Amino acid sequence: MWYIDTMEPAHAHFQLTDFIQTGEAYHFARVEVTEGNQARYHNHDYHEVFWVTHGAGQHRWNGRTDAVEPHQLFLINPQDRHGVGSQGTDALGIINVAFPSAAWSAIQARYFEDGFDPFLASPAARRIALDPSGRSTLDFWARRLDRPGRPGVALDGFLMDLPRLIQPLEPAPTRLPDWLEQACREIVRPENFRRGTPAFADLAGRTPSHLARATRRWLGRTPSDIVNAARMEFSAHQLITTNRPIVEIAFDCGLTNLSHFYALFRHAHGLSPRRYRLRATSLVSG
Repeated sequence: MWYIDTMEPAHAHFQLTDFIQTGEAYHFARVEVTEGNQARYHNHDYHEVFWVTHGAGQHRWNGRTDAVEPHQLFLINPQDRHGVGSQGTDALGIINVAFPSAAWSAIQARYFEDGFDPFLASPAARRIALDPSGRSTLDFWARRLDRPGRPGVALDGFLMDLPRLIQPLEPAPTRLPDWLEQACREIVRPENFRRGTPAFADLAGRTPSHLARATRRWLGRTPSDIVNAARMEFSAHQLITTNRPIVEIAFDCGLTNLSHFYALFRHAHGLSPRRYRLRATSLVSG
């Protein structure tokens, strides 16, 4: 967060209460930084996230200077000293969200394994290039956060989604958590995968969003990928070992859309269910 004021003394210290009104859960601002209107070096008593929408400039923080370009996200903690300035005659566009450190601590404890806190990573690691998906996500949250009253529910949603954008910062895991390993073993049972990803979350004992982050982190797959893989393995076995109609097998997997079932099967096995069965039958009879 910045007051863009060239008269602000260097190394100023800001407090969140300087910027939010009674009842507001966070501060949200769209800032246009120009050559004659820079953000002075400062620190503050809150956590901050900002991302660049347009223009170019420099971000000075903790004794280093980084180029600032569109589609970059920065994570700032209360111990950081930083300031930002534009470059050239064009304005530098920034969206800034500042919030109580306690709000982040609650999210960090709930959604990050082993106490990892991305806001305490190195400055280089906290300068994140956004891919198209990340940009779309932040566009969505910019609209949601720019609401009258700055409600806590909007902040909670943003902070719960933030780990998905910054997950690559997290150290590579050495092994699956026990709860995820157990859930992966159980989801291959027909009585479980028939119920889809809700059953997977139930087996894991985690929220769907937490489960999705965990499977991407440890397995590089979504919960739907894992559930559908179990369904397609079951389907292939049924096609080879029984004469059951294909539509019956699809329904037994928990898939009522036959076109979707065919697409999943072809993606998993390279053939349609019918051709897969015919090929298996010819191999056995030959």
